Parts: sequence; structure tokens; C-alpha cells
Amino acid sequence: MAQEIELASGGEGKIRSFWVGLGLAVITLSIYYYCWYYFVNDELKDIGRDKGDENLAQSSPALSVTAILVGGWLIVPPLLSIYNYGQRIKRAQRLSGVGRADQINPILAFVLLMPGGFLIIPIFIHFWYVTKHQNIALRAAAGLPPTGEPVHHAALTAPGAPAPATATGESRHAGFAPPSSARPGGSAVASPPSDGRAAVTTPESDDEDAQPGPPGPPANA
Repeated sequence: MAQEIELASGGEGKIRSFWVGLGLAVITLSIYYYCWYYFVNDELKDIGRDKGDENLAQSSPALSVTAILVGGWLIVPPLLSIYNYGQRIKRAQRLSGVGRADQINPILAFVLLMPGGFLIIPIFIHFWYVTKHQNIALRAAAGLPPTGEPVHHAALTAPGAPAPATATGESRHAGFAPPSSARPGGSAVASPPSDGRAAVTTPESDDEDAQPGPPGPPANA
């Protein structure tokens, strides 16, 4: 199952599994492919909006799907759309701070499909390759490590969002109140000696309205 992440601007994306996508494409007789192509392009558009890149933010996922679905009769539009998809992934990765070594190669992605598309294995490699780099772009845009283990939370927010408060130490137990010596204003203080004897430490009262006690006997001359 795809795992959702959330961008700082409010956009959402999914970390997808290549094998799940392949299975859905086979089961739905390739219908899922067109839905997938719309979703991934829409996610890249959200990254462009999140990073303030007008070029990427103004891309049209619907037009990309139309080029694949309708323009297939003309051969050129789908090929151009697929190449531009690779370029958009690379742009999103660069905007999100992905290192050059981890960025997609749009030319390689295109070649794996055309002319590699005449062979069965390269087609699978093409979709594995672009899915991998789509996930890298989404992870980086959400402030997660670009590569690594799958996301374990249903949704993650971008960096800068306040982290949930967690209790530490003994105070995590409900109803626990630290002693006065551990609370601000409750530390032990020393009473000044009044009759030449050693000073005695007494806890300072937390009650601001407490009245002082009677004065001690006068000190010996």
C-alpha cells in the first residue's frame, strides 16, 4: 500500500511500490497506468508550488495524460510527455536538495522506454526507474532522507512543524508533582544565624501570602 506524506504547503504525495503499481496495471488492463501518470505529475506540480518554482507549479497533469492517451496515435506527443516527465522529476529533486549523484537521468529514463520499449524487460526497468526517483523527490521535498527505509507513519509533515510534546523523567507519570526543592522558587534556602549557632536550611515556602514567623532571640553581645 502506498504511504502518504504531507508537504509544507499542504500538498500530499505517496511513496509508491513499483511492484504494487505493476500488479494494478496488469489487473486493470493498463487503466491504472493513466491514473498513476496523472497522480505522479500532480505530485510534482505540488512540489513546484511548495518550493516556489513557477515552471513546475504551472505544469498540467491533465495535459500530460491527454498526450499519452489521445496523442498516442501521433506517436510524438506521448514520447515528448514521457521525456518531460523525467525532466520534471529532476527539477523537483534539484529544488528539494537531492544531490546530483542521486538525481534521475531523464535521457536514460526515456531510452529505457523508447527504443527500449520494443523489448519487455526495459519497459519494466523504465517504470521501476522513474518510480524510484519519484519517491526520492517526494521524500526530499517532505524533509525526509531521500533514500532509505519505507516511511512508517501514515503521514509526515515537513520540517519546521512543531513536534509533539513528550514527557521526560519522573514527570511523565500522571498526577506526579515534583518536590518543592525541584520546583522553581522551591529550592532550599539558609536562614541567617541568630544566636551564633549553625545555620539551618529550611525549604522556602511556595505561598507568597505566608506570614513570617516570630523573630529569634537577640544575639549575645
